[in-house]
Amino acid sequence: MPNPLKILIVEDNQDTRELLHYYFTNAGYSVPTAIDGQEGLYMAKTEKPDLIISDVSMPNMNGIEMVRQIRSDAEIAHTPIIVFTALNSSTEEKLSEAGANRVFHKPFDFDELQKIVRGLLGQPDS
Repeated sequence: MPNPLKILIVEDNQDTRELLHYYFTNAGYSVPTAIDGQEGLYMAKTEKPDLIISDVSMPNMNGIEMVRQIRSDAEIAHTPIIVFTALNSSTEEKLSEAGANRVFHKPFDFDELQKIVRGLLGQPDS
């Protein structure tokens, strides 16, 4: 059996992090988690996920800076990144400039999120 695709969740809110972990684990993915952008960057380098889902507002390193640093690292720069935000359109512009593939607004719909994930991973819609 092939290894499951890996989705790294980077989220400082424990409830949201656990909910996303539960949802994507049940959908058949391997789901490592990180509690802030600094740990997310480290795990992106060590875990080499197939996709990253991150919050924007986090301690130690925010999501925008994490995306910038991932995009500047040749080994992981290609990794698709979805970023959650409850913030305004200027934050969305900064995320796009930093290199986020998609910006997703909180509160989010899991079915819609899964469609985006499957699309970025090149998986058929089920």
